[in-house]
Amino acid sequence: MSVKRQSVSPPVRRKDGRGRPSTPFLRERILQSAAELFADREFDLVLIDEVAAHAGVGKGSVYRQFKSKEELYAAVVIDGFTELQREIRSALAGCTSMRDQTTTIIRHTLKFFWTRRQFFALLRDPKALPPSQERQYRAQRNDLSRLVSDVFDDAVRRGAIKPGFDSRIAAESLLGMMRGINRYGREYTTPDRAVDIVTSIFLDGYAAR
Repeated sequence: MSVKRQSVSPPVRRKDGRGRPSTPFLRERILQSAAELFADREFDLVLIDEVAAHAGVGKGSVYRQFKSKEELYAAVVIDGFTELQREIRSALAGCTSMRDQTTTIIRHTLKFFWTRRQFFALLRDPKALPPSQERQYRAQRNDLSRLVSDVFDDAVRRGAIKPGFDSRIAAESLLGMMRGINRYGREYTTPDRAVDIVTSIFLDGYAAR
């Protein structure tokens, strides 16, 4: 997961000369540092002190932007979701068949969440995330679901999928399969193997002969 880097300028002091000087792109620097650390280690093993040091800011600066490590982690995942969809759309441009399109979606989505299992645990805890973050995640996830259903709708129009196919239910089914594997099947499979299995199970019952 990547968070867009910004060039860092010297701190800018308030015009009235009072208060703490602001740091340009402070939130982006913290998110980038957190993304790099969470990508290397489990959620519980990353400390806010490390995030602050990696970003070159004080621990207080992190807590002024994010009230808890859970909130920071959620922000990293939600920001990454935007990049995930951008990557999927870019990769789909080079696909020539419905199977290739579906496999591309599965591969990118499975691998994105493979190291982010903790996020789903946070979603189940009503105290872990502020409502605004949960709404952001739901909106991003809905966008991903629409991306998948649009691919299926196009496949129906081209005759690659049988008429009468419910693309919205199919999209949710596919996302549900991937989420289930991420949560419960990690101990006995790998991302690459899971991509092959999900693609086979999902498509071979629906692909036009």
